[in-house]
Amino acid sequence: MYDVNLSKIAYSANSQAFVVISECPIVKIFLDRQSPQPIYLQIRDRISSLIKSGALQPGDRLPSIRSLAESLQVNKLTIIEAYNVLEADGAICARQGSGYFVSTQIVPYANLQPTFSPAQEVIIKEPGSNSFFDMHVSGVHAQRQPGMIDLSFGCPRPPKNLTQIAKRALNQADALSKYDLPQGQLTLRRQITQMLVHQGLNVSTENLIVTNGSEQALSLAIYHFVRPGDWVIVEAPTYFGVIAILESLGAKIIGIPMTPEGMNLELLEQYLCSHRPKLIYTISTLHNPTGLTTTQAHRQKLLALAEQYECPILEDNAYEGLNFEPVPAPIKALDKNNWVTYVGTFSKTLVPGLRVGYMVVTGEHYQAILERKLFHDVHVSTFSQAIVSEYLASGHYRRHLSQLRAENIQSRNIMLQAIEHYFPEEARWTVPKGGLFLWVQLPGDIPIQEITKEALSQNILIFCGSPFFPDKQGYPAMRLTFANSAEDIEKGISILGNLLKKYLSRGRKSISDYQPLVHIS
Repeated sequence: MYDVNLSKIAYSANSQAFVVISECPIVKIFLDRQSPQPIYLQIRDRISSLIKSGALQPGDRLPSIRSLAESLQVNKLTIIEAYNVLEADGAICARQGSGYFVSTQIVPYANLQPTFSPAQEVIIKEPGSNSFFDMHVSGVHAQRQPGMIDLSFGCPRPPKNLTQIAKRALNQADALSKYDLPQGQLTLRRQITQMLVHQGLNVSTENLIVTNGSEQALSLAIYHFVRPGDWVIVEAPTYFGVIAILESLGAKIIGIPMTPEGMNLELLEQYLCSHRPKLIYTISTLHNPTGLTTTQAHRQKLLALAEQYECPILEDNAYEGLNFEPVPAPIKALDKNNWVTYVGTFSKTLVPGLRVGYMVVTGEHYQAILERKLFHDVHVSTFSQAIVSEYLASGHYRRHLSQLRAENIQSRNIMLQAIEHYFPEEARWTVPKGGLFLWVQLPGDIPIQEITKEALSQNILIFCGSPFFPDKQGYPAMRLTFANSAEDIEKGISILGNLLKKYLSRGRKSISDYQPLVHIS
């Protein structure tokens, strides 16, 4: 048990400590070192309860990391983790040079139970053409129209010190002007390795390849593992860029439906047995487009099935670092026999224009993928790599992520409130615990394409759900990004809500009436 007081820091023989928390009365922090709950979460929970009870008021200054670590007799990293989670929750905020403070603008959202409940039907897709190019280009053009509210792409808010960091990184312009290794700069690979080890991966710089965004990493892996005519398993819905890569290769796609807990593993095993696919593509953390995160048990079961049926896994973790609360270690962290290829990127946490991603490849596949990477582009821009490296080395990246999480949870709650207020009661949605997106499931025969076009005519840009399914149909849905201002979210969701209600008023069926068939195209 530890007492916390405003006026001084003092130590007593019975191990009670006093630390400064603005002008708060004495409060007690209890740490149970025998509890299975990590210490940093115990600290998080106690400070969170003090804020909710009013013992800590908006604007109150929290103890410094060093002083709280000393008084609670824990490592400073433990306090950093606790503060990071509190900041991601939106409960506290960091002020550069001043420390941590209780947030003054916490947007609560009480209803955090997702209503997402799709039909569990598998989609089988034979090779065919795709519309990824047209969709991407038209979306970029629409993004740039004056007055457009973009609820589609989900780009992170750029760091405020981007120019300053870039100038510092580019001071070594002479060294950056030469050719470099296809696997990426050694310094950057070491930094990424340290970051991944902290997430639980057993990885070295010799397993890492720096890529032009995660899109290139996904393409390199798919073209290594898959041949034309091979079966590949994806989640349904899933990231449409991977569907496009598979279609361009001539692969046959099996779309296993998502449940609120992740890919339906019972259906997965059926199709692993019957079709013997060559690859499983999964987004385990902050899934695109649904925003769902799978549990540790789900990840262990998925890996066990992959090993049993000897089917490699391509794990896409593009939104790592944007989680509002701790998440399980990636599937790759559980991989002892080189079944998993892991992909990450800085496009969703810094700026997409840098085009810096990476992949972890272990075992015999590394050299072949690295050689294919060399043929693609020789190496990623040394200037982009240097900028990312400077962010990681200076500590600005960690602070930037904390700020992003704090802003994103506020924006997510604002969007959830707006959806609950403006959308028809037939709509169902996910409640993501991080990332940039949530997924709205709509009644079965609502004309989502017409709604998308009409929304665009009112300067609201969205992605309807069909491109995220292998057959380009699936069920009616939309992916919405909450990486926007409160004003844009409120306006955009109110317009979408009015459009949905208008079409539903014409006698559309409810979601419960919708029973889709297996789509074969």
